[in-house]
This record gives sequence, structure tokens and C-alpha cells, in this order.
Amino acid sequence: MSYTPLKPLVLEYQERPSELSEDRKFVTALARGLDVLRAFQTRIGPMSNKQLAEVTGIPKPTISRLTFTLKELGFLTQASRNGKYALGAGVLSLGYPLLCNLRVRHIAHDHMAELARLSGCTVALATCDRLNMVFVDECCGNPATTLRIDVGARIELANSAIGRAYLAGLKPERREPILAELAGIHGDRWPELNERIQSAIAQVDERGFCLVDGEWRRNTRTVAAPLVSPDGDTVMAMSCGGPVFSISLEALEKEHGPRLAHICAADSVHLGG
Repeated sequence: MSYTPLKPLVLEYQERPSELSEDRKFVTALARGLDVLRAFQTRIGPMSNKQLAEVTGIPKPTISRLTFTLKELGFLTQASRNGKYALGAGVLSLGYPLLCNLRVRHIAHDHMAELARLSGCTVALATCDRLNMVFVDECCGNPATTLRIDVGARIELANSAIGRAYLAGLKPERREPILAELAGIHGDRWPELNERIQSAIAQVDERGFCLVDGEWRRNTRTVAAPLVSPDGDTVMAMSCGGPVFSISLEALEKEHGPRLAHICAADSVHLGG
């Protein structure tokens, strides 16, 4: 059976600043264990120690010790047939309290469901995890024609409407370090990508939402808006979109985008403290 090496998940892992790694309070072993858990991605399936080493950049002997420990603690399971690892129920138990205690998620859900019904689109709520957005809620307006987004799924910060809306909601002093890191990751593509991000930020400043047409996924278009706590310290984002055949640019820009911006502005008061 042929083996195809996995591409390292560059966008999933921030390069840790050297001053952080050298800080006496920073526990490298713990960070590596969490990196192993982060390595399991949708559509990849169970992974061997060799594959995990390729994806994370962690030496294989260290990976072997980490996977053994995580398996013993219930965060990984191991198949008896091929020895590959998959996430265990222990990981799910860590995330559930977060979702339950996320007050804005419960308050926004009815508003999201109504917008999904009116637009026939998928409406999603997400928070940021490093250089990705993680979906914490989703409402589907029409299962036959709209996108389906699973809670817990991740999407790139730079290429998505919801990621750009999040960036637009950040204070400049928090946004600039993220943009600098994205610049290092995207290399030659960055000038054009940054121009699109800055355009999205300007759109949010002007009308409360931004539009991305066909960048995140071909033949899809989405509007998104930030939710910003009253003190500006907590930021999330919400999106509304679907396949191009089911939703027009005019409807997104003139109807659903303004509705989305209104929902986000109203629900922002429930963020933070």
C-alpha cells in the first residue's frame, strides 16, 4: 500500500516567539501535547505516530510518548488493527463546558435561525483560535441548497469573510501582530491578500459587514460582521452565505448583510464580562 506524506498544517500552528518558548513559565511538553491534539483535522482520519510527527514537526520519539500519555488519559484512542490514533471522547468533554458557558451563543441562536430562514443561507457564529476561526454555532436555512458547517470546524482567518470580519472588529494593537504573522506565512501572496483584508476592514467600518465572493470556497459567497464587546476586548464574528446559485450578490449586500450587521450590533452587548 503506497504512503503519501501529509503536508504540515502550517496555518494551524503559530510559530511560537522565541521569548515565549524560553520563558520559564512556558511548559513545552504541555504545548507539544496540545499540538498533537490540534493535528487531527477533518477529512484526514486516524493518524500514525509518523504522520503526526510530519504534521506537527515534533520528533517521532517524543510523539510516541505523547500519544501514549494522551491515550492513557482518554484524549486519544488507538486502533488495534493498524495502531493509528484518533481523538477520544475526553477531547469532546473539554469543549462542551465552553459551548455551554458561551452566553452569546445561546442569545444569538434565535436571531441566527430567523436570518437563515429569511435568507435561505447558512448563518454561522465563530470565535478565533490562533490563525483560524472556529465555528461555535450554525443555522441552516435550506438543507437542500445551503452550506453545512459543523460546530468545531475551523476556517482560515485570512481567506474567509468571517475571519476578515473578526480582524475588522479587533483593536489595531491586537490586529497588527496577527497581520504580521499572516504576512510571514503567506509570503509572496501576502500583498494581494492583505489588500483584500484591508478592503474588508474598510467595508465593516463603512456599512457594518464585509463580503467575500468565491475566495474561501469556489462557487460560494458570504457576508460577515463582527461582534465586539462593549469594552472592545472580546471579539467574535457571524457570517451568512451559500452557493452562488442560491444567493445573489444583490441580496447579500442589500438585504442580508445589513440584517446581519444589525444582529451582531445588538448581540454584542452580551459578549465579555
